[in-house]
Amino acid sequence: MSKLKKILHITGYLALTGMLGAYFYFASLLVRENTQDRCQDIVITIRDSVHNPLTGAGDVALFLENRGMKMLGRVFSEIDMYRLEKDVESFASVRQCNAVRTIDGTLRLEIEQHMPLFRLDTHSGSFFITGERYMFPLVSPYRMPVLTVSAHVPLSYPASYRGLIDSSDTWLTEMSRMMAYISAHPFWKNRIRKIQAKDPEEIHIIPHEEEPLLMIGSLDNFSYKMNKLLEFYRVLEPLGGKGKYSQVDARFGEQLVCKRKK
Repeated sequence: MSKLKKILHITGYLALTGMLGAYFYFASLLVRENTQDRCQDIVITIRDSVHNPLTGAGDVALFLENRGMKMLGRVFSEIDMYRLEKDVESFASVRQCNAVRTIDGTLRLEIEQHMPLFRLDTHSGSFFITGERYMFPLVSPYRMPVLTVSAHVPLSYPASYRGLIDSSDTWLTEMSRMMAYISAHPFWKNRIRKIQAKDPEEIHIIPHEEEPLLMIGSLDNFSYKMNKLLEFYRVLEPLGGKGKYSQVDARFGEQLVCKRKK
């Protein structure tokens, strides 16, 4: 083979190699671009799950599936991120959802939750209420051991209600204040098991040991009444007061009325 033919063969080979290299390069770019344009994976992160176990990533995934919101394989431009965030924020204890698309085609849902202060059981349903006085329906399964208020009090919230306590609802607003007081109190936060509201004027506080029943009447001046009840534990409990009395009543001015067991 002449020297010229060899040069032409080598040149042609190099050109073909270059063309193939360019083809595969641009093909890989196209595949990568198509991959990035579609949802390849969904990662759900509950930021405060260690301190608040109410809602897990699996719960959110099941919620999306039940709502028919299938996103895997879909082009990102077809996914309404704002609607997705708002739908997730309507679920369980979710407070905020940020939907983020990453460069590798992953859809990340970063979630923060409402932290319940207490549980409210009413004739119309059960709710969690936060320190910010935000209400949302009880999350099932029940994973958060907080104080419970059983209220036989007329309340106007439907079972599916999510939102702030109505500003005109002075009773529930005051109950929220008392629950915040109890939760922050070094003695009461470990002593009380639940609250029973027989009616707005008859509040019973039930300690972990069940007796004595603590009574404060209405929620008016609740902190003063709680301080009076504290005197029972400070003065009479060391003298065997828990074994002697079935009720301790703080409704009567400066007096603390103790009812002996029969």
